[in-house]
Amino acid sequence: MVETAEAQQVSRAASSLLFSELEFGIAANGTYPSEDFQRVLARTALDNEFANAGAKAYQLARGAEVDVGTESRNPLARALLYHLRGLDADAVDDQFDRVREGVLNEAARNRLFTRPVDVAIDIHDWLYYGDSKTPHVARTDPDRGTVCAYKFATICIVDPSVRFTLGWVALDGGKTDELADALRQLVSQARKFVENQPCLS
Repeated sequence: MVETAEAQQVSRAASSLLFSELEFGIAANGTYPSEDFQRVLARTALDNEFANAGAKAYQLARGAEVDVGTESRNPLARALLYHLRGLDADAVDDQFDRVREGVLNEAARNRLFTRPVDVAIDIHDWLYYGDSKTPHVARTDPDRGTVCAYKFATICIVDPSVRFTLGWVALDGGKTDELADALRQLVSQARKFVENQPCLS
C-alpha cells in the first residue's frame, strides 16, 4: 500500500473525491459499512491485488484478527464481491460517470491540463475462467488457459505526467461493426468531457 507521506496525502485526497460517488446498496443492518468496501477497493486498485488479499491487508492494518492463510476466503472480501455482483451495469456506469466528472472538475480547478492533450484508444481483455455463456463474456485468443474474457475499449488522456480514462465501452465480441461503433462512442464521450472543460482544450 502507499507508504510515503506524499502518497498517503494523494490517497486521502483521491478518496475524499471518489468515495462520495460510490454506492453499494448496503442495508442498515449490514455487517460491514460502505467505508470498509471503499477502502478495500482503493487498496486493491493502488496495489493491483485481488479483493481477498486487499481485504486481509486492510483489516490487518487496522489491527483486526484475520486468517491470513492463502486458502482462506476473507468475509469482508466476500461481502464486497456480493454487493458488487448485485449492482446493475447501468448503476456502475452512472457511478463511473460521476467519478469521472468529479475528477475532471477537480483537474480543471487545479489547471492540470492547460494545453491540448493526446488520447489513446485501447481494447482490453480481462481473462475469464468461468462459464463461457456468462453474460458479457466474449471469446478471445487462447491465453493462460482460457479463451474467454470480458472485453472493453477505453479512451484515455496520455501524457508523460498523467493517464486518465475519459470513457469506456463494453464489447460483446470483436466484430468490425461493433468496434467501429465503440470508437464513435468513445470519441463522442471524450469530446463531451474535454470540451466542457475550458482548460482541457
